[in-house]
Amino acid sequence: MAKHPLYKEVRQKLTRSLVDGEWRPGEMLPSEPRLAERYGVGISTVRAAVRELEQAKVLMRTQGKGTFVLHFDERESVHRFLNISRHDGRSAVPHRTLLTLERIDAPASIAEALQLPRAGDGQKVFKFGTLVRLDATPVYHSSVFLPARLFPRLRKSLLPDGNKSLYSIYQQRFNINVTRVVDALSTIPASSMVRRLCDLRPGSWVLWLQRVAFTYDDQPVEVRHNSINTTQHWYRIDQGDNA
Repeated sequence: MAKHPLYKEVRQKLTRSLVDGEWRPGEMLPSEPRLAERYGVGISTVRAAVRELEQAKVLMRTQGKGTFVLHFDERESVHRFLNISRHDGRSAVPHRTLLTLERIDAPASIAEALQLPRAGDGQKVFKFGTLVRLDATPVYHSSVFLPARLFPRLRKSLLPDGNKSLYSIYQQRFNINVTRVVDALSTIPASSMVRRLCDLRPGSWVLWLQRVAFTYDDQPVEVRHNSINTTQHWYRIDQGDNA
């Protein structure tokens, strides 16, 4: 079995340090020579490892200052993974309202998606519901599931209403950094609750999205189910290079 390139091994070690909280969001990593000495490799190997984490939007290199752990709010948008836009193309300001919060045993499908243990307290998840408006129009309802062990003492006061990204809250409050998401899309009849919240007629259908969010080392940290009203909005996916 072929060994990973040396810079991949350094990347894994850097990632493990990030998972362990050795360097938190906004903090500067040791200099490249110090990292090279720490891992017993050349500076070019360290640079290659850091470059991959920079491309993954985990680290940010600032000329003349150093390499920093990226704040979620410092990415290209506070709502980096918000892919819902108006039909007319106008930008819309999101506003999230917390509706419910409870601690429950994970349903089987959620436990599988979050890779939770089969028994014991590790099966507990926090489930909360939100309504998101874009420019005051109710657009989608979310049911969000978080592993209780990763989000200890989660309470309503930590999930304030407003336009702040949940992923930003995860990072700042719990040192959980979402690095990628996987979305699956389908269509379903709107539930009575979603019809009421989004002002839909009986018999309406909605776009249904299941998202799994991952942190370092591809560990799943969130599952969310969105029921999206596409009467005035669509789900937009940009692919390829815009160069």
